[in-house]
Amino acid sequence: MDAFDFSLLQIDLEELEGKLQQYGSKPVKDEISLNQLFKDHLASGGSRTRAVLALAAGHSQSLDKSARLSIAASVELLHQASLIHDDVQDEDSTRRGQAAVWTVAGKSSAICLGDDLIGAAFEELAQLPENHIHQLPRLVTMLSRGISVMAAGQTIDCQWTPAQRLSFMDYEQIVRHKSGPLLGLPIAMVLALAGGSDDQILQVLAGASSIGVAYQLADDLSDQAEDFNQRLNGYWVLADTITDGSDPETALRERFDWHLEHARQSVKTTPQFCIEAFEVLIQALHQKYPTFRAAA
Repeated sequence: MDAFDFSLLQIDLEELEGKLQQYGSKPVKDEISLNQLFKDHLASGGSRTRAVLALAAGHSQSLDKSARLSIAASVELLHQASLIHDDVQDEDSTRRGQAAVWTVAGKSSAICLGDDLIGAAFEELAQLPENHIHQLPRLVTMLSRGISVMAAGQTIDCQWTPAQRLSFMDYEQIVRHKSGPLLGLPIAMVLALAGGSDDQILQVLAGASSIGVAYQLADDLSDQAEDFNQRLNGYWVLADTITDGSDPETALRERFDWHLEHARQSVKTTPQFCIEAFEVLIQALHQKYPTFRAAA
C-alpha cells in the first residue's frame, strides 16, 4: 500500500487507547462506574480496525495528529457503543471470550454506557484543531446520519422473527444499514478534511456498505447452524428463497464476490488513499475468513 505506512501508527494507537479509557462516567457512589465497565470492555481486545483506518488515512493526507485522533476516537467510540448495545439486544453473554458488559452490570447499565459513548463520539469531533473547525458541521452531520442509518438497520434486525419471509434484497438492505456506516466513516471523514467532494464521500460510503455486506455474508456462513431459526442469517434467507435447486452456499459466495467488486468499483474515481483503504478492509476480511476466495 503506497499511501499507507502502518509503521507510523504505534504512537497514535497508544494515545488513542489512552483517550478511549477516559470515557464512561465515573462512580457517583459505590456503584460499578461506566468508566470501569468500559475499561474492562476495551481490555477484552479487538482489532480497532476503524480507528486504524482513520489514523492511516490521516497520515497519508498529512493531517495534524489531533485531527487524526479526533476522527479515530470518534468512530471507535461509536463502534464500541454499537457492540455493547448489540450484546444487550442479542443477549450474547460474552464478547471476545469475556463476559459482556450487560452480564456484569445489567442491561440498563450497559445501555447507559453505550449512550454515554455515543455522546463522547461527538465530544471527540468537537476537539478538531482550529484549521479544520470549518468542517465540523459536515463531520457532525456525517456521524449523526451514520448513527441513524445503523439504528434503522438494527431495528429491522431486532424485529425479525423466523416466521417472516424476506427477499435476499431485503436482507442485504438491512445489513447495509447495520454494517456499512461504521466501515465507511473513518475514510469518509478523512476525505472530508482533505477536501473531498460530497459525491466522493457518497461513493466511499456506498462502497463501504458493500464491504459490510460481504463481512456479514462470510459471518453468516460460519454461523449458519447456530443461527438457524434464531437469528437473521443470509444463508437461510437464500435457502428459503432459491426455487431452482441451486446451492445456497454457492449463491452466498457469488454475492460475497459481487459485493467486493462493487466496493472497488465504487471508489475507483476517489483519491488513491480511499482505494487503498478499501483494499486494507478487503485483505482483513480474507484474513478473518480465509475460505472465501478473493474477488476477481
